[in-house]
Amino acid sequence: MKERARFLSSIVLAVLFLASAAEAVQLSVNPGESIQAAVDAAKPGDTVLIHAGIYRESLNITRQLFLVGEGSPMLDAVASGDGLALRADGIEVSGMDIRTARRTGILVASDNNTISNNSISGCLDGVRLVDSSNTKIASNYINNNTNGITLIGSRRNVIKNNSIKDNNIGEESDCGIYLAYSQENIIQNNEMENNGDCSISLRSSSSNSLLGNSVIRNDWYGIALAESSDHNILRDNNASNNKDAGMYLDGSRENAVLNNTALNNAKGIYLAYDSNDNLIGGNAVSKNGKGLYLASRSSNNTLENNTVANNGYGIYLTFSSGWNLIFENRLANNVHNAYDLGLSNRWDDERRGNYYSDLGEVFYIPGGSGVDRHPMKAESGSQS
Repeated sequence: MKERARFLSSIVLAVLFLASAAEAVQLSVNPGESIQAAVDAAKPGDTVLIHAGIYRESLNITRQLFLVGEGSPMLDAVASGDGLALRADGIEVSGMDIRTARRTGILVASDNNTISNNSISGCLDGVRLVDSSNTKIASNYINNNTNGITLIGSRRNVIKNNSIKDNNIGEESDCGIYLAYSQENIIQNNEMENNGDCSISLRSSSSNSLLGNSVIRNDWYGIALAESSDHNILRDNNASNNKDAGMYLDGSRENAVLNNTALNNAKGIYLAYDSNDNLIGGNAVSKNGKGLYLASRSSNNTLENNTVANNGYGIYLTFSSGWNLIFENRLANNVHNAYDLGLSNRWDDERRGNYYSDLGEVFYIPGGSGVDRHPMKAESGSQS
């Protein structure tokens, strides 16, 4: 009897699935027709297929739909509103060319959406998430907006494999990706360049993962964490050719900055204003004015296993930065390998110190009383 009951249950589920699939339909929209009219006529689960052309309207989507562009149809809201407003869960938008004057390209005020393979330009925010979770933003071209992507109070979203460039249209505080009060998001493998002040900016945003992004040629920073942006992971990013710092931490704690590249910035990795208890490890920092720079009461940080070469200053600690632990770093061919004006910074862990290309038996750190009593004697990292 149990076998028969399971068999009948499987048949019922299959019939329900097929009935649901049969109910979903595709509505086509051609130039001269209204996309919003098709959206309003669609039922949850339907596909609205938009053919190539120019559509001058703003869209408000309040049910679960698939909005698919064929041949990159242009949606131009002409400053009358947001290009698309997603106000239901589970919406998918792909293949669109979205342009709007001084408003948001895609506003997301719901969960579990997918935004992929779109081009978004000429907006205040290319994509803006407000109190949104589990939305995926992938493989889009988000260029020439004021801000590329903005997250406000949003959690567990994925921003991946996007091209986010030249988002700097004449505004202060413009950037590529901006997070405020947002947690547990993944920002991964995005190509980001020339995004005004900063390519990735976090404010009061914690427990996010920034992985494998290229953040180059910005007016200030490649990546900036500020206002208690704590417990974030920054790993395998390339932060190069930024006018101030490749990576900048301001009042942010217990972050892990690991295996990144910081090249040709004024400062490679810059900790300021009570940025304490951070781990800076395994990074390649070269050809910066200052390689690893700790200032403004940045204390109790660990700098471990970094390669710091060909900078003006390799590691520079200002007078207010104290109680930092610095060991197993390779400091080579910097104009000044190390400089320490701070208080009670430790340049070895009582067993392992650092490698200095201007090595002595004991390395007295210029600038103050810092001493490395266990300097490494070979670039390979071995000690005598």
